[in-house]
Amino acid sequence: MPIFVSVGPPAPRLFRCFRAAGVLLGLLSLLTACTSEPAESTTSKPAKGTNAATETPGTTEAAPLHVSVFLEYSGGMKGFVPRGGADKPATEFQKRIGALITETQVSGALAERKYYLCENAAPRPVKFEQLRDVVQGEVSHAALGTELPQMLEGILNRPKAGEEVSVVISDFIYGPARKSDFSQLPNLIRTAIAPVSRQQLAVAVFGETSRFYGSYFPAVKTPVQKRTLTGEKVPYYVWVIGPPAQVARYAAEVFRNAPAQQAFFGLKTSTPAFAPLLTKLTDPKLKPSGGTVYAENNGLTLNPSDDPVDFSVGLNLKELPAAWQNSAFLAQHLQVRLPNGRASLLPSSVRPLTDEEQSGQPVLAPYTHVVRLRVSKLAVPTATLTVSLPAPETPDWVSAWSTTNDNTPAPRTFGLDQILAGVRQSYPTTLPAVFTVQLPLKNDK
Repeated sequence: MPIFVSVGPPAPRLFRCFRAAGVLLGLLSLLTACTSEPAESTTSKPAKGTNAATETPGTTEAAPLHVSVFLEYSGGMKGFVPRGGADKPATEFQKRIGALITETQVSGALAERKYYLCENAAPRPVKFEQLRDVVQGEVSHAALGTELPQMLEGILNRPKAGEEVSVVISDFIYGPARKSDFSQLPNLIRTAIAPVSRQQLAVAVFGETSRFYGSYFPAVKTPVQKRTLTGEKVPYYVWVIGPPAQVARYAAEVFRNAPAQQAFFGLKTSTPAFAPLLTKLTDPKLKPSGGTVYAENNGLTLNPSDDPVDFSVGLNLKELPAAWQNSAFLAQHLQVRLPNGRASLLPSSVRPLTDEEQSGQPVLAPYTHVVRLRVSKLAVPTATLTVSLPAPETPDWVSAWSTTNDNTPAPRTFGLDQILAGVRQSYPTTLPAVFTVQLPLKNDK
């Protein structure tokens, strides 16, 4: 709105000052009247077929992690950590665990880190350098060890254990002194990790095989109670236990070099940044197509009656474990639901965004992934579209790595399926979704 101010002939100084003040106040009032808007507007509507810009979601910085690392150091674990040298390459265990504890020590995602050795008593606190020496094979003494349920119980019953991330490194071989305990393995594990159920904690399990040198103690003691190995590969595991969002963050940001064998129970992330992408896109494949669609009132208004409406949405999935950020995994597991309508995930449309896309198109900067959705039917005036990641069940590799007789060493663990059955039974029959995001839709008939 143009503003015209008429000023008369010169006036005395004092009068001119008052008049100038009056002109300034009038100017400010006019500017306010021209630019002010209601705090909330629900009546404005862009012309059909146009794309109103959607608001870019803000990012909330996650609180730093508090992590305790527990390494079982018994006679049965010593073979993973032979003393190295220029002519003795490190074992897979030494490489992986050495990298993990180093990243735990230096990562900016952590506010506090503590280290423990699990021997034949309560976990013993040690300095980082001491734990690193054990992994490097610089410590010759090893304890008798603690039976698996008792070790887990001692770790999880510590004060405030449910408020932090506990990282447990062990071969998870369970050879109880009382043979009748074998038949109760799932129940013993479930009892040992009771805080997981009571406090709704998550458990992440990572498995890898490693060369082993020295005395190997199987769970099944016949025909022999121990064998001497000279580099044969046997499994070990890393369990990450704690509040679901913290476990997810540790797995994504700290354990970035995790092995391929992974299982997650009770894992949930915070609600990821999520929004439809309608404007300021340079890639034609990301732009909306088909029927009318535009952004309105923190949702989408569309009309799929004539043509299906295709559009892209951005998701920030950085909190997911690396394996779950894979396009194939997401395409297989993501679910799209639209009550009183029909919506779907377009084939081959789930993918991570490249650095070039994020830097070249600022609208994509808040997101790690893009997903292409299609709405082909909307039978009601308003509805809510949801995109969720249901929690996967126990993966197939667990049964493949399980055995009922480990007396002959192999890349399998006695009763692994039973051990993890005890973990799975600590959660409801239907696991909660890892995340769910919602998008309000309005039918523009």
